[in-house]
Amino acid sequence: MKNAKYIPEIKGTLRSHMIELPLVIREASGIIIFGKRIKSIVFTTDVAIIRNTNADAVIAVYPFTPQPVITHAILETAGVPVFCGVGGGITTGQRVVNLALDAEFQGAMGVVVNAPTPNETIKMMRKTIDIPIIVTVVT
Repeated sequence: MKNAKYIPEIKGTLRSHMIELPLVIREASGIIIFGKRIKSIVFTTDVAIIRNTNADAVIAVYPFTPQPVITHAILETAGVPVFCGVGGGITTGQRVVNLALDAEFQGAMGVVVNAPTPNETIKMMRKTIDIPIIVTVVT
């Protein structure tokens, strides 16, 4: 059995009330994107939660028309990589591509589109952006 490394931990009084993920998540292999290992992802657009969790990344999608100002607010607030929702339901075509490009320019690690996104739109996104595209699925 391998000896566990001692890792010093610093917690302040004011920041001690965090949403902490179970320690077992650290045993997962995770995924490496652009040299950054991600083992845990929080699914939220709430900037208070984003700032007060120890998740490695954020998936920020919401059931409204995507807006660059919302993407900007989330990316500005997060201290971890963010995967931003850019449409795919009602918002389709070139607008999704433009929103994805804007998210990339603002520093998003990846973009998320909804399940009904046409393959043509995903192909246009792939030709335009150089960050991962996550497509949700419906069962």
